[in-house]
Amino acid sequence: MYSIDEYKNLTSKYGPFASWAIWNYKKESDSLIINQNFDKLHSKFIFLGLNISRPLTNNPWSNFHGGRHDRKLKYACNDNKLRGSYMTDIFKGIDEPQSNKFKNLLTDKIIRKNVEQFNREMKDIKINDNAQFIILGTPTSLLAQCFNNYFKQEYKNRIIYHYHYSYYKLTDKEWVNGLWEKLNINQNFDLTIKKYKLSNII
Repeated sequence: MYSIDEYKNLTSKYGPFASWAIWNYKKESDSLIINQNFDKLHSKFIFLGLNISRPLTNNPWSNFHGGRHDRKLKYACNDNKLRGSYMTDIFKGIDEPQSNKFKNLLTDKIIRKNVEQFNREMKDIKINDNAQFIILGTPTSLLAQCFNNYFKQEYKNRIIYHYHYSYYKLTDKEWVNGLWEKLNINQNFDLTIKKYKLSNII
């Protein structure tokens, strides 16, 4: 948990790049709900992406909110211990959806700059050794390669790898259940979806 001053500081520093695993049930893109629930935020789990695939809105914490596949994150996180988890990309400010093109943009200077920023970011959200990194990619993905080669040296935390939520070969149910299984979350996907439908919020 964070004090109001700590939260304001985090918003100022990382609001344009990162987010938290809290979604408005009726409007997926509404990141303002995070302000209303700042007392629920934590760094027990840190979801990691590679970089943004599209320009973000001017609203703070808009990453991971309102994208084409972000509903899977909402289903997976919004009603269990993952709610309020921190979410960020290891490379900031590079808008490129194609990993091959993105890889060609990386220079030693860009890598070094982002590693330093990531370490400050983790310190600011008050990560500890019990926190778990959730890599939104397989162990062979570019994200995992970059994280393991450049970023993880400072950390002894558990790392969990899971398919990116845009992975087209998995249904919503398969993707969510796969993540829950890795995190020992006992939740029924069908009942979760039913609740959304009954509330007219899906």
